[in-house]
Amino acid sequence: MALFRNLKLRHRLLVALFFAALAGGWLLWNYKRPVAVTTPFDPLAWKQPAADGSNDPACVRNAMALDLVDKNRLKGKTAQQVTELLGAPGEQGPGYWTYHLGQCPGMGWNDSDLRLTFDAAMAQVQGATVEHVAVPESR
Repeated sequence: MALFRNLKLRHRLLVALFFAALAGGWLLWNYKRPVAVTTPFDPLAWKQPAADGSNDPACVRNAMALDLVDKNRLKGKTAQQVTELLGAPGEQGPGYWTYHLGQCPGMGWNDSDLRLTFDAAMAQVQGATVEHVAVPESR
């Protein structure tokens, strides 16, 4: 192939491929990263239903959940205190509660959950995290 015999042309092609791969990686990373910005927790705004009832396009709950996690506001609270503050969880399991936060727009859509872990007796919150999850068909 005469194209690859020219050393300058081959070098330019490799540099162009490198930058194309770099740009593609950056786009993929941006597509997957969360876009919510931490917003101070507001109990009234938290309990407002989303406009369509299924997700949170404005990232309101997601942004407030980040505030709760960053400031460690839920640690040590009882299950009753959490219910009074956040309402009933969307999912419960042995040692955890999950609040579905909805989806945040960006280059991609990120479905998020606020996950609370409790001690063995389910008496107090031990930790809280915001997790980005795959969207199951049932939500």
